[in-house]
Amino acid sequence: MRGFRLPPILHFAPLHGVTNRVFRKAYFNHFGGFDTVLAPFILSVNTTEFKKTHFKDLVPEDRAGIPLVPQILSNDAAGFLQTSKILADLGYGEVNWNLGCPYSMVANKKRGSGLLPFPDLVEKFLERVCAGLGLSLSIKLRLGRKDPEEILALMPIFNAYPLKKIIIHPRIGIQMYKGEVDLEGFARAAEMSKHDVVYNGDIRDLKTYEYLQARFPSVREWMIGRWAISDPFLPAAIRGAGPVPDRVRRIGAFHDELYAAYRGVLFGPAHVLDKMKEVWGLMGSSFPVNGKELERIARTHTLEGYESAVASIFRG
Repeated sequence: MRGFRLPPILHFAPLHGVTNRVFRKAYFNHFGGFDTVLAPFILSVNTTEFKKTHFKDLVPEDRAGIPLVPQILSNDAAGFLQTSKILADLGYGEVNWNLGCPYSMVANKKRGSGLLPFPDLVEKFLERVCAGLGLSLSIKLRLGRKDPEEILALMPIFNAYPLKKIIIHPRIGIQMYKGEVDLEGFARAAEMSKHDVVYNGDIRDLKTYEYLQARFPSVREWMIGRWAISDPFLPAAIRGAGPVPDRVRRIGAFHDELYAAYRGVLFGPAHVLDKMKEVWGLMGSSFPVNGKELERIARTHTLEGYESAVASIFRG
């Protein structure tokens, strides 16, 4: 039918230290719109003897109703396979390989984006993993570590293996999250892929999504991270939902559930405040507030002070 477009498939990007099991449960209790959630990465384990706490963010009882995909950071094929087997035993049917982490402490060990300049190592890894993996495999990566052309040497390698999808963040690793996304670089890589490609990067609002959708009409899948916390109604808006009349109340209900949950699982006020301040760093732009109120949250060192500052935001 002329003009018909399939509905978008939306994925929630991982934010290390933020989108953990506690956050995900509260978020999905109050907001919707995502088809899957990519969990923050875990390191691969290469032994059958491991601490159960290594997988605590991925236990089945905490993902009820949440379409979660685990992500593994690794340059060790044997360890990746061992970790995937454990995840299969936990009931997962897909794993994601992290080739995008930009942090130097990771990249300098040839993990995350640090592996992108080495296509021979990537190919050896995939050859062994795909021969022994019993799960679907997707890959999340950047255009390169230092050079956006690095991905072009990798695409023929990816095409040779049965990947479920490739998620591309159109920046290079040394950019971290700064500067503009490289849409031309994304287009070149996506054009080479025989697999489904997911666009991931700076989908800030509905207008940005509509621009990208028009720019890349063949892309159906999109990944949103920090901007889905800044505006938790964005995924639903992309799906065609109208204006939300009670935004502040709904965000307040989410906040209260998240705050109570962290108080129940974290030891001591400092840990709770650290987590909530990190969330406010993203959520503060969800609605217009006085900058001084956000400063009060950032400066407080007590739960009482925090609660007072939050009350002034939600209840005026």
